[in-house]
Amino acid sequence: MIFCKLRAAPLERPWANIVAKYCLFVAKYPWPFIIVPSCITICLSMGIILNFKIVRGVNYLYAPLNATWKSEEAVFGENWAKDDEHFYPGKDILRRQGIYLIVNAKDGGDVLRQDHAKDFLKILEWISTVKLISSAGRIYTYKDVCLHFQNDCFSNTHAKLLADIYSKNHQNSMFNITYPIYRSTYATEPIDISKVLGNVTLGPNGHVETASAWMILYQLKAFGPGKGQLSRDFEDGLAEKIQKGETPSELLNLYYFHSATFDEELEKENRRLTPKFSITFSVLIVFAILSTFTIKFVTFKTENGTNRYPVIDWVLSKPLLGICGVLVTLCAIVSSTGLLMLLGVTFVDMCTVMPFLSLTIGIDDTFLMLAAWHETDRNLPYEKRIEKSMRHAAVSISITSLTDALAFLIGSIAPLPAVMYFCYYSSAAICFIFLYCLTMFVAVLALQGKREQELRHSVTGGKTMDLDDYESSTFHQLLLRMGSRVSVKSDEENNNNNNEKSPPVKTEEEKDVRMWYQRFFEDRYAPFISDWKVSILSLLVYLGYLGAAFYGVQHLKIGFDLINIVQESSASRVFLEVRQKLFPEDTKIMDIAILNSPNFTNPDERFEFLEVLSEFESTWCSEGRNSTQFWFFEMQKYLGQLGFGGDLTKTLNSEKKLSQSKKTFLMSNEKFGYDVLSDQQFRLSTRLKNVNTDEDISNCAVTMRSLSQKHSKYNMTTYSPLWNIADEYDIMWPQTMQDIYISIAVMIPVALLFIPQPLCSVIIGLNIASIAFGVIGTMSFLGVSLDATSMITVAMSVGFSVDFAAHVSYAYMTESRAPKPGVSPIFSRFCHTLGTVGWPVTQASVSVLLGVSSLYLVDSYVVQTCFRTVVLVILFGTTHALVFLPLLLMNCHRIYAFFRKAETTTT
Repeated sequence: MIFCKLRAAPLERPWANIVAKYCLFVAKYPWPFIIVPSCITICLSMGIILNFKIVRGVNYLYAPLNATWKSEEAVFGENWAKDDEHFYPGKDILRRQGIYLIVNAKDGGDVLRQDHAKDFLKILEWISTVKLISSAGRIYTYKDVCLHFQNDCFSNTHAKLLADIYSKNHQNSMFNITYPIYRSTYATEPIDISKVLGNVTLGPNGHVETASAWMILYQLKAFGPGKGQLSRDFEDGLAEKIQKGETPSELLNLYYFHSATFDEELEKENRRLTPKFSITFSVLIVFAILSTFTIKFVTFKTENGTNRYPVIDWVLSKPLLGICGVLVTLCAIVSSTGLLMLLGVTFVDMCTVMPFLSLTIGIDDTFLMLAAWHETDRNLPYEKRIEKSMRHAAVSISITSLTDALAFLIGSIAPLPAVMYFCYYSSAAICFIFLYCLTMFVAVLALQGKREQELRHSVTGGKTMDLDDYESSTFHQLLLRMGSRVSVKSDEENNNNNNEKSPPVKTEEEKDVRMWYQRFFEDRYAPFISDWKVSILSLLVYLGYLGAAFYGVQHLKIGFDLINIVQESSASRVFLEVRQKLFPEDTKIMDIAILNSPNFTNPDERFEFLEVLSEFESTWCSEGRNSTQFWFFEMQKYLGQLGFGGDLTKTLNSEKKLSQSKKTFLMSNEKFGYDVLSDQQFRLSTRLKNVNTDEDISNCAVTMRSLSQKHSKYNMTTYSPLWNIADEYDIMWPQTMQDIYISIAVMIPVALLFIPQPLCSVIIGLNIASIAFGVIGTMSFLGVSLDATSMITVAMSVGFSVDFAAHVSYAYMTESRAPKPGVSPIFSRFCHTLGTVGWPVTQASVSVLLGVSSLYLVDSYVVQTCFRTVVLVILFGTTHALVFLPLLLMNCHRIYAFFRKAETTTT
């Protein structure tokens, strides 16, 4: 053909010949190729038995490995939360073990009502005294694990004080509770009401009148022999009692969140997901079996005319191969997982999704190999049929396996452990699937091919009845024993003989020996989509697809919200949602650590440092000086209250006086005493604003970090919990785009090596970009963010887009059958291509959708995100493979032929 003269693909024919000869050898000696991989699977499975361990930790899995916030957070953890003795309530919350509680009214009303306040006091007392049993069988209470403050167990004194006032109805007569700061003679320090009460409303006099929720915190010991485990037991034990409704309150609800909540939620998600694999396994076996049946229609004469009935052709049907395809893939998954575990590769919760996807990829390959088998001439010996079918199918499978494995390896570049390790295990599984398909599956196909050659039953191996003698057969024989016989040679129907010239075209009267799906795709589907009206409609649909994707990308949310890890029905999910709604300022505090302090007795150094601090306080995302908590400012107020206002400057400029005053102030203000480690090391905090979006948070982090670097002589470090979001946001979009660009750059050379037409390589690259762009753009319409989970499916979309594009392109370029009578060679090639790949692509798509369908039943954001994005990948990939790509190839072929013809005519 004219379109084939620009032949490339230096590896296509050599590799096809190598694989064909190898598969011929396998067909002659099948049993070693079944036994040896089976033994390898058994041996490698020991890696799962001996080394299986799931590594958890959300800050490890879903945060970039080189995230700046980790080193910033470590500065505070290593200096201010390194032991259980140096402790101040409410400070370094996330760096210590502890359990948060939010308490609200069951009727949704005010928690400061007298009866509700009394109930709240009962809850506080119950938490302090409830007896729990540790994992070691020891009976203990909160006093055994509590952190001590002011020589006593910390027991939320501020919340207890407020509740006591409202339980006695003294808030209006004896106490004036102001918001957000309340100063009481019964408390050594001002009480920050905003951290204790949520959704506060004030009365006409400006005093607290109502509130919707309490928030209390119990920080626990983490250092010392057995203390960490005992504290974890306390968290779990208290949470269990709350879940069982054993709290002593009839008016209040309790919602909890503790140090291990995220890890426990990941574990629960894993437990919910694992049983679904058996459902997927069963569904795919049934689908694979049904897909291998060959149905023939026979006609019976009746009194009312003739009726056609379906009959199974038990010679051509291959239900055992359907089962074999699933089992071979399962063996590959077990082998790959066992090998990586033996090599010490980390296994994370995200990897539990890998078998669902890998199982469908393996079945796709077996469908393609089986379709290639059915296209060969039944008159040939089964060994020759194996050789001819694998000459075509194995090259196509080699391309897709190589590109799938490369797609996941490229995805593993992402510095997110959840993505990285998932891609490692997926890539290894694909390699083993390829190896086992070319050993175990080819061997079983050869055994089944031998039965077909001998006209034996494909399942039982027994004799079959000639399908042409159906009229004389019993119902039982029609149902279970019928099989077709070879009657017509059909080499011209063979699409796998790339090196031989096609024989002359048969007449219309000759028997059509094509499979039913070939007739459908060639005779009905191909003419339908190639009609000019449908082609124009397809172009308009594609343009609309690009427009919708572009709009979606503009509104795509980037970043992973940890709240999504927690199940929606969980009490911890309610806690996080209520805290986000009623205590939003909790995350907007930014700590600043100064590890090389200026000399505050030197006026110049002091002024210079205060100017630096002013820079932090006056940025676009800073709330200002009035939100800053700094021991030096508070000490100045303290000295002024003591009557040293007039001599304040002398006191500050005198090293001796300042040292004595500082010591006295810090002893009487433990909050700031906790902040100051030494004369050279201290911390302060200020509040952020205008950080409502991930982009704002990222820009704010850049601003604050640049200021720290600008004034590096103070060895300053800034940290806020929002910095976690900033670092993830900064890498998510660039990393996703980088993966797609690298994938295109790698896949095009692979296509050039195997597909005999350079233009197809460009088309495959465009296909990758189109599907990935569509998937990313459509995610926003489904409420899916671009995060670690969706990054995995974007990597997978690259693999599937190459799979389908490679199948279609390779089939189009290697199509060797003679043109259909009365139609152009280009259109005939188009029809034959769809007849070859239409059904395998459809089977592959359906099998993937069935494989992930059980994920829909799992109540988990991560799993649901995986399910939704996989569905997008399959829908877009299938549409490209069966509509857009064939039409593009045909029209490119027509344009090329037109200019080629014009050039020839001119010459």
